[in-house]
This record gives sequence, C-alpha cells and structure tokens, in this order.
Amino acid sequence: MKLPNKVQKEVNDWWRIHGDTSYKPDWGKIKLSVANTREHNLRVCEICISLLEMGLPFATEARLKTGVRPDIVAPTHVKPIIEVLWSETNEDFLSNKSDKYHSDLIGKWILHDAKQEYDPILIM
Repeated sequence: MKLPNKVQKEVNDWWRIHGDTSYKPDWGKIKLSVANTREHNLRVCEICISLLEMGLPFATEARLKTGVRPDIVAPTHVKPIIEVLWSETNEDFLSNKSDKYHSDLIGKWILHDAKQEYDPILIM
C-alpha cells in the first residue's frame, strides 16, 4: 500500500510506539487465521475492504509490543484497533483482553459484532 509521505510517517510513528518491531506488518494486506471461524474471517475481509476504499492503511494479525494481536490495526483511523467479535461478547473482550493493550490504546478500539449485518458506518 503506497501512502503519501505524511501518512506514512504517521503510520511509522504509531508502529514505533505500539508495534512489536521484531514483526513487520504487511500494510494493506489481509492475513487470516485458521483459528478463527469462517464468519469471523469474512468480516475481517469486509472491514479491510472498507478501509481500503477509505484510503486508510491497515494491518491484520499484527503483534503489538504488549504481545496482543488485534484483528485489525488502522493507525490513522479515529480508533486504531478493530476487534471482530464472533464467539465472544464486548464484556468478554473487556474482561479478558482489554488489559493486554498499552495504556495509550485503552478504549481506542472498535468492538465489531460480526453476527450483525455489516455496514461500513459501524467502523467509523
């Protein structure tokens, strides 16, 4: 994904602060996990297509410094973490995973319920 210099700098700065630099994210490419359900993976794809159409850089399955691996990282988005929930609820995420994020990222996420019909407005 070719980005304007200013956006690339913002992405690089965000990654230096939050990303595990021993893992290089593939910006603009979708990586899926066989550990997820088909429905979960399809929703990740739908969201990433929307981000592409909006011109927003993203990475999937990217490891952060704290060891957590969000479904989607979109550094220039208003909320840079997008978690797709299929077999878990918002409450499950908040009680089991939210404390694994760096304090700067607490609450800067979109918890997307994949059981609901997809509408790009849900990630804005």
